[in-house]
Amino acid sequence: MDEPTKVSFPRRAAAKARTRQRIEEAARRLFVTLGYADATMAAIAEAADIHITTLFTHFASKRDLAAAIAVTAGTRFEAVVATHRAQGVPVLTFWRNQVVRLAHAYERDGDGQINLGRALAGEPELLPVWYGHQRLQIDLMTDYIADELGIDPTVDRRAQMVAAMLVAGGRMAFDAWIESGRAGDLVAENERLLEAAEAVLARGLPLTRRDGI
Repeated sequence: MDEPTKVSFPRRAAAKARTRQRIEEAARRLFVTLGYADATMAAIAEAADIHITTLFTHFASKRDLAAAIAVTAGTRFEAVVATHRAQGVPVLTFWRNQVVRLAHAYERDGDGQINLGRALAGEPELLPVWYGHQRLQIDLMTDYIADELGIDPTVDRRAQMVAAMLVAGGRMAFDAWIESGRAGDLVAENERLLEAAEAVLARGLPLTRRDGI
């Protein structure tokens, strides 16, 4: 007996995707302005201009919504990494540009960017989300470094170690900036950490590919 043919509805799927994107964007805005804890699902539905039952059709909980935002951010970061790798941009140049761009955004947008970042890192229920996002960054940077240096990251773990250092360094600079009451220069702090990372890498891992390694 022939299996029934599956009927696709591209317009319906596209409309669903647009609604989901609108929800994520509304939630992100409220996480920025109100903080994760105070942004209720009802407020998110109102900001997205949808009924709350529609919101729950797409996301069963606020945690699921925050996780989706993190996944979207990860997907965008993955695309940016792929583009720069294809263009032959050196990995440390890429990372420095990314960190400095984010640092400027934190300094420019103040509490907004901080609320969003702290929502992922500071809420207990979002720890798995935060860990997954950080893990993705490390994995992508590991592959980037390994490709530039011509090493196998599954055999030579130095690429993974360096990637973890870079991701952690950016986080350390942000935490130090917050603890200082945002009195310091976040961009300059990131630059100092990156310079220190470069010095370590220059001694322990070549920054340019050498044939035969």
